[in-house]
Amino acid sequence: MTRNVKIIFSTHAKDISDEPEITELVGEYTIQNGKRYLRYEKDGLRAFIKITDDSLSVIYSGAMTSRMEYAPGVTTTGSFKTPEGLLDAVAETERLTVIEGSGSVLRVSLRYKLSLSGTLVSNYDIEINCLKM
Repeated sequence: MTRNVKIIFSTHAKDISDEPEITELVGEYTIQNGKRYLRYEKDGLRAFIKITDDSLSVIYSGAMTSRMEYAPGVTTTGSFKTPEGLLDAVAETERLTVIEGSGSVLRVSLRYKLSLSGTLVSNYDIEINCLKM
């Protein structure tokens, strides 16, 4: 099953901003073999997100390439390749909550610390809400 959805991201970088940044866009939501997938494009960047009950993987391609995985209680590594060079990334995931239904097609809540090249960037709270179109 694939359907077009409205995706609302609320991103709060606690050490950078007092207010969350809200982004709304249109993408595709797919369920295959018990896994949920989101795909969308924004500003020349293509994103592919794989969501299970206990992990979330994000792959970006385009102007920047990246692959990161988030799993509660686990420290994961990844990288961001930008025009300025390659940045090693480390994510320490505190919480991942995945809820289907209840007014939304899918709702995801994620909390993690992100370090790039050994320096803490911020503590992030991410909410992803997928709505029927």
